[in-house]
Amino acid sequence: MREPKPYWRDVPLELRKQVEGIMASSIRTAARVFGGYGPSATFRIFLEDGRTIFAKGAGQGSIAENWRVLPFEEAVYRDVAAIAPISPRYFGSVRADGWHLLLLEDLQHAKKVPPWSEALALQAIRDIAAFHVRGLSEAGKVEAMASKGITDNWLNIKNNSDERNDFLGLFEENRNEAEAWLDAAIDTLIRMEAELMRPDQPWGFIHKDIRSDNLRFRNGSLVLFDWALACRGPLLFDAGFFFPSIEGEGGPAAERLLPEYKRVMTAHGIDFPVFAEQSVAVATAGFFAARAGKPPIPLLPRLRYIQRLQLGPALRWSSNLLGLPSPPKVNFIG
Repeated sequence: MREPKPYWRDVPLELRKQVEGIMASSIRTAARVFGGYGPSATFRIFLEDGRTIFAKGAGQGSIAENWRVLPFEEAVYRDVAAIAPISPRYFGSVRADGWHLLLLEDLQHAKKVPPWSEALALQAIRDIAAFHVRGLSEAGKVEAMASKGITDNWLNIKNNSDERNDFLGLFEENRNEAEAWLDAAIDTLIRMEAELMRPDQPWGFIHKDIRSDNLRFRNGSLVLFDWALACRGPLLFDAGFFFPSIEGEGGPAAERLLPEYKRVMTAHGIDFPVFAEQSVAVATAGFFAARAGKPPIPLLPRLRYIQRLQLGPALRWSSNLLGLPSPPKVNFIG
């Protein structure tokens, strides 16, 4: 099942002319590209001089969220130097007749994941750590990370019967076991979730949405795109939110990856308190726990699948870190 996306034939002539002006070449043809989980406008543009570029943004059929975040993403590409080694090249942007597209380096020949190997996963973690170090001086260029929707998920599951039932519904025949686990763990989870935003830990410029569909490997190094949620936040959140994506897709677990991230950061004089590790694991699990069991979203038909895929590893990791009983098996990917 795919998201509804506009066709290149829907793009107005004025916008096409702007693209040709920026790229100093006429357009031979273009085709829509699928990826991510929403109805954004995404195209591969083939230029007459032989180059290809990738265009992404908002236009016909795009949802309000696409329009809301696009200016933030454009500002990051334009103004934040720290992302240059780890992002596609940015050529500029075009606007016309209800359309707004960013023009980026085309990564069609870069390596995709999954499948994950341990070597690729460790390389990704090292590159993220290096990006975090570079970005420390530019954290003031973005807004601070908001806590709403990040540090209140386990609390909502405890206090709202609908939220609780959505979560427990993921466990099918293991529901009774899951309910016993939740009742035993919930107060600890709520307490640790609330620690995520403490200022007495390393903060800096973060991507905030690292997962496999938002990255490629170019010449063996990590490339991140979709910078729309970039903000100033706890550095460990970027890595911790990413770990369940890797494990859920068959790669190594957080217990293998976190030491590598910490090793690189320690080499630059950046260390993390224990609560930072625990709170990011719990907050990540809570984020997916509060969403994976909800009804599908028509314009984002694959989103719940991905959230279920990441929920299992996140629950396992957070329970392991806190010494909680192992959560029961759940239909994570069905």
